Amino acid sequence: MTPAAALRAALAVEALKLRRSVVARLATALLVVLVPLASVGMVALARSPQAGGPTAAKLADYATGDLATVHLVVCAQVLSVAALAAGGFFVASSFGRELESGTAGALSGLAVPRGTIALAKCLVALAWIAGCVVLTVAVTVAASAAVTPGGLTAGTWGGAATALVAGLLGGGLALPFAWVATVTRSQLGTVGALVGVVALTQIVVLLGGGSWFPYAAPSLWTGMGGADAASDVGPPHLLLAAAVGPLAVGAVVHAWRRLTDV
Repeated sequence: MTPAAALRAALAVEALKLRRSVVARLATALLVVLVPLASVGMVALARSPQAGGPTAAKLADYATGDLATVHLVVCAQVLSVAALAAGGFFVASSFGRELESGTAGALSGLAVPRGTIALAKCLVALAWIAGCVVLTVAVTVAASAAVTPGGLTAGTWGGAATALVAGLLGGGLALPFAWVATVTRSQLGTVGALVGVVALTQIVVLLGGGSWFPYAAPSLWTGMGGADAASDVGPPHLLLAAAVGPLAVGAVVHAWRRLTDV
């Protein structure tokens, strides 16, 4: 079997697993439904006369500005975190399930090399999260258009582009947890690592190093930490975050090639 044929076969199998994955189905539904609802709902709450006290203070940034544009700003902020969480849970399941259950031993007898299987898993995970991000942003734009009296503006499409980039970066940042799942051979351990990284991100941001921390830069860039923090994030910081995904794929493929006693 040629390398190209092996990759095609592995992609077909992993795509089938994706379609049958309960984790992927739930994560897709949550992203596509909850993120648009949160984007529109938070802005509506911020501009509601009933909003007051701590709620009004926390949502003050959403109380003014073009309605549709603000919807997409909120979408970008929520999606930068939600895509990471959804991707992290999916790769924990995709990579950790077979190793944790002990059924991965059969992979050694296949004509497709284990490294190729790992590459196919990564590519399918990336394609899935990218599709979810695109669909989520599209649903948010449609929902915003439905509730915005003046219709969409140029700023809205700029916000949609920001949301797409933030979501894709978040999805790419989930790939290192495929390596964690491979090393720990535990789905629960991988989820624990994901929670730990999210907590570490908060600490790094509080200490002022968020712009150079890949797991913080996309969210800060969308304005989640305020306008001053967003202005500190530039192309070098985003490129660093984008580089995490390809590096993680290389590490995962290498780890799967060296798998023994599976």
